[in-house]
Amino acid sequence: MKHSFSKSSLSSCLNVSGPKRELWIASLGCLIGSTLLIIAIQFYQDTSSILKDREVPKNYLTLNKKVEGGALVNLGKNERTFTSDELDKIKALDGVKKIGGFIRNQFPLTLYIWPSGKVGLGAAAKTDLFFESIPDEFLDFIPKDWNWNENSEVVPIMVPKFYLDLWNFGLAPSRVEYPALSTEAATGMPIELFIGKNRETTLSGRFVAFSKRINSVLVPANFLKWANKKFGQPEANDFFFLWKNGSIEGPPLTRSSLASLRDEPEFKNWEISPLENPAERTPALQALSEKKKKAGPSRIILEIEDNPSSSLTSYIQQNGFEINREFPEQDIIKKATQAIFLGIAVIGALLSLLSIATFATSFRLVVAQASEQAKNLLLLGFSQSQVSNVIFSRFLTLFLFILTGSVIAGYGIKSLLLKLAYEYGITLQSGLSFETIAYIVLYGLIYILINRIVIKNSVNKLLD
Repeated sequence: MKHSFSKSSLSSCLNVSGPKRELWIASLGCLIGSTLLIIAIQFYQDTSSILKDREVPKNYLTLNKKVEGGALVNLGKNERTFTSDELDKIKALDGVKKIGGFIRNQFPLTLYIWPSGKVGLGAAAKTDLFFESIPDEFLDFIPKDWNWNENSEVVPIMVPKFYLDLWNFGLAPSRVEYPALSTEAATGMPIELFIGKNRETTLSGRFVAFSKRINSVLVPANFLKWANKKFGQPEANDFFFLWKNGSIEGPPLTRSSLASLRDEPEFKNWEISPLENPAERTPALQALSEKKKKAGPSRIILEIEDNPSSSLTSYIQQNGFEINREFPEQDIIKKATQAIFLGIAVIGALLSLLSIATFATSFRLVVAQASEQAKNLLLLGFSQSQVSNVIFSRFLTLFLFILTGSVIAGYGIKSLLLKLAYEYGITLQSGLSFETIAYIVLYGLIYILINRIVIKNSVNKLLD
């Protein structure tokens, strides 16, 4: 007899209205809770990806001495370098694995960058710039075109990745002649290097890589040593005040200019003083006999074991050094992001749990209201699983409809965020990620399994 009943006929026998208010509440809670969980998981992944792309590796940082005061105070104090004793102390601090110094150019440098090529409608971006170099072991990676020798036609240049971001989202949109550039397009741009105040020498350059670690414009160390030796102005920061008869005479002089006055009759009575301390006078003849002290690096890069140790941070604070990596702020942003999305996820999870409980209660009532029909069907020989499957199919249809609505809502909110992020120069992957979809499947299976068990137990109790 039971085989003559179709599934639809069996469902008709158990057709009861059920508690509509409770089902509406459960459905709304499930919709909101599921949507919040999807948003929290997807947005957390997007935010983490953005922070990871822009984060400087935690085990590298650069140090320099702080510059304070105005132009007059800093006159003649351009050489804020690290002494050999300071370098030894820093290297001996807890957690410091390696230390390297920056070498910089000692000559005027101007760059002409041709983003659309020298031939065509494009124009050159012109800028006074600087070059630095560090030991290759501190680079993110060594580009294949990083090698240079005196016979090379092109000088390889590595710049920070965020320089390209500034070009694409800052400069290019404001100038019609400058196109936005991918990394591939940027590495193909012709670059002209003009060396000297009057651009006496011209070289060709090319971007070969974009660094996420070093906040500087880098060239190979052997090129910079060669260029400093050939074009450098070693006396750029070696100036003196000249004292005659107890007062300063004329503008500051370089050491070589001072040496050219050595044959003057009164030279032995003259005095000189450094620009940073005019009162510290010494005989000019004595100054010429002293060799200029070899300057150390003005910036250094450290490789550390993890975050800076307490001894390193204390040494930095005591000496007034500056760190070129803001690790505390980056950590705060990460923690704030985790807290925000964790809060959203917790709210979504609580709403989902409440909706599970409400659904469970609602379908217990459905079973209770259909108890007489269910008992008759059981007495007629229908199995408990057949009866419970009919009621469960109603829940499954409703839940899948709600979950689909949550996915659509999450996708819509993500699409809206995608447009807003692009306006602020932030690029996000479109759609929901694989991890989010996997979560949706797992979440749905758990939700279905719990309600399946509740409905099955409720039907089984009809025979008790």
